[in-house]
Amino acid sequence: MQYGKIDWNDIWKELMTTQQRLDKTGDKNSHWNKKENAERFWKRSQENSERTDSTLNELPLTPGSRVLDIGSGPGRLAIPIAKNVAHVTAVEPAAGMMDVLKENMKEQGIGNIHCVSKRWEDLDVEADLDAPYDVVIASFSLGMPDIKEAVQKMQQASSKYVYLYWFAGTTPWEEHSITLWPALYGTNYVPGPKCDVLYNVLYNMGIYPDMHVFSMGYNNYFSSLDEAVDFYSDRYVIETEEQESILRDYLKDILVQENGQLVEKGASTRVRISWEKK
Repeated sequence: MQYGKIDWNDIWKELMTTQQRLDKTGDKNSHWNKKENAERFWKRSQENSERTDSTLNELPLTPGSRVLDIGSGPGRLAIPIAKNVAHVTAVEPAAGMMDVLKENMKEQGIGNIHCVSKRWEDLDVEADLDAPYDVVIASFSLGMPDIKEAVQKMQQASSKYVYLYWFAGTTPWEEHSITLWPALYGTNYVPGPKCDVLYNVLYNMGIYPDMHVFSMGYNNYFSSLDEAVDFYSDRYVIETEEQESILRDYLKDILVQENGQLVEKGASTRVRISWEKK
């Protein structure tokens, strides 16, 4: 029996297009363009440093390594990696994230990180980067509309290793959106593509990666319900009193009290997808 070849990249693009239509901000980076949100992300990453330590321990780094960090954020990986290698190029499109990264570099006296303020899909490897790099990393930053094209550029930029980190299954924040979307906007929420689609895109490209599945928890702390409402109002683009009331009631249900603070607790299944370039 003959089976037609599925174009998994088309499936990725369709899911990403749906995500973009659902994005009420009109710009997936808008939340992270705000410095206060980037600072919160950085603080949370420092409170959950075991995640960073685990990643650093599995990367094939040497003192002479040149590393490309795609979607570096405020430097969760770029900062500690830079302390142990020759050079890091950090690609980050969100203004708030880049501001915090540069502040962290200055505060910690790090001078071997080159910052590129562009989306990966808009970047030209030859014109914008000093390729090749020994290790190319994209850690939970694969919200790219055409993942095949994105991976081809990663291959172009890498001389040896590519390490991707992404999600398996529905994430807690997607569960929140699945619950809230009908009440807030009168439509259903569709989660984005996961590691199954990504693996099959790679397979069709002739890339047969190693895969490691792991679970990771997180805690998001707020000093008050009002602070939590402000934070999520920005993420969900709350525009009416009715929407704010819906969000406030939902947060009352999911946030728990802990040491005088309100905490959103979550855990997601994640996957490391890596290969050595042939």
